[in-house]
Amino acid sequence: LVGTATYFEGPEGIDSLLRSGPNEELRNLVDRLSLRSRLENADHGVRLVFVTNASLDLAGADYISARGDQMPVLDVWPRDRLAGIAERTAALRVGDTPISLEAAADPMVADLPDGVRMAIGLFAAPDLVRLPGIDDLSIFQLNVRLGLGRTRINKELARTIKDPQEHDLFCAYHNGMTLLTRAFEVDGTGLDLTGVSVVNGCQSLLALHANQSSLSPSLRVLVRIVELGTHTELVDSITYRTNNQNPVNIRDQRSTDRVQRDLQSELAERYGSELGFAIRNGEPLSGFGSVVENSFIAQLMMATYLEEPWNAVRKLKLFDQEYHRIFNRHLNADKVFLLHLIDEAMRDQRADLAPELVASFSSVRFTIANLVFELIRLTADGEAFLEDPSNALHGKRDQVAAQLADATAEAIQSINDFVIAREEEAAEAGSTFDPKTIFKSRAGVGSLRRDAVGYAKRMMRRDDSYGFYLGDGS
Repeated sequence: LVGTATYFEGPEGIDSLLRSGPNEELRNLVDRLSLRSRLENADHGVRLVFVTNASLDLAGADYISARGDQMPVLDVWPRDRLAGIAERTAALRVGDTPISLEAAADPMVADLPDGVRMAIGLFAAPDLVRLPGIDDLSIFQLNVRLGLGRTRINKELARTIKDPQEHDLFCAYHNGMTLLTRAFEVDGTGLDLTGVSVVNGCQSLLALHANQSSLSPSLRVLVRIVELGTHTELVDSITYRTNNQNPVNIRDQRSTDRVQRDLQSELAERYGSELGFAIRNGEPLSGFGSVVENSFIAQLMMATYLEEPWNAVRKLKLFDQEYHRIFNRHLNADKVFLLHLIDEAMRDQRADLAPELVASFSSVRFTIANLVFELIRLTADGEAFLEDPSNALHGKRDQVAAQLADATAEAIQSINDFVIAREEEAAEAGSTFDPKTIFKSRAGVGSLRRDAVGYAKRMMRRDDSYGFYLGDGS
């Protein structure tokens, strides 16, 4: 199962899977889910779930322990974990166990239509983790999902819980929880519940429960308690709607970072309506000649300034583990605009790629951009330009655009020549060569880059005018 994860790293993995001759059922599933196009957009994550009706033996338990936090996450469901869930799904309901809670202040109680009531209040985490049914997960039987393991969000939540300095403000930036109960009575700050089930907030309550030693009374959680009364049909509706809101990904969360807002403002100040910088989904950006998303700039930064084009297709990773490598004081509006110009040059010359690469342009383009940078760096003018492109972009824009077009043409030609040479070598050896494999590995890009740079250096020795020069524009 772990080995199959490589098939889902990008569209090339799906191509490899289909070439391996899978059975018709799997091939139809790949087509029906449009997996290749989904992975080509690279806005995805991979999580492995292994389900077995057997119990884990010692080797299995040791393997899970040895993997630790390795990605992708491996979530194992053996017999003992399945059994409890299976029993609970036989009769989903809110129980009738009496429970008492104490709020930090008098809860707000609202009377809703048809006799439904709701109470909202702040409750101390040490009291919430004593709710019955957390250990055996029975309190979550109406929740659409259970624990998701050591995901990035859950690890960040655990770190927050363990930091006492975060406790006082926890309720201000946490989304809270939703509980269902058969009935509740309020007496000042006290609430008496008849039965309880968590329909939203499973991850949070499990994280609090797992870190009980770090809890304090000042760590409080906003809780909505809905009294069902006789309206049991509300269970499905509340469960669905509280767990079916638009997801917020890591890129959305970064949109409020100062570096994102500063880049957006700086680009507007230096380039006016030429280029808009989109930092969040649904942002209204009109009146610009072009608009570039920060996610795409992150990919180009990874491919060019950070010199790792094989990692550029992993969008989620760029706004997570790699975020501060990309978005820091070295990235400014001029570099964003330069990357935009390189992208324009690549799109203008896309048709010049070998036919088998045109369809994979969304991933090949990052290696092209990387080669463009490598070719520019071969001259002192080019090295200085990449470090600080501001003066040239404002004073010699036409000259810069022309030289970027030349460097892009050279990069594309180098890629085509490299692919042709490898295909000929494979044919002579009686095998086949898949050119798309070049762009997904450090070794493949490294070999291609050596060929391209070596050719460019030989040309520079023969022709003094070959290469990236700003000079007087002659």
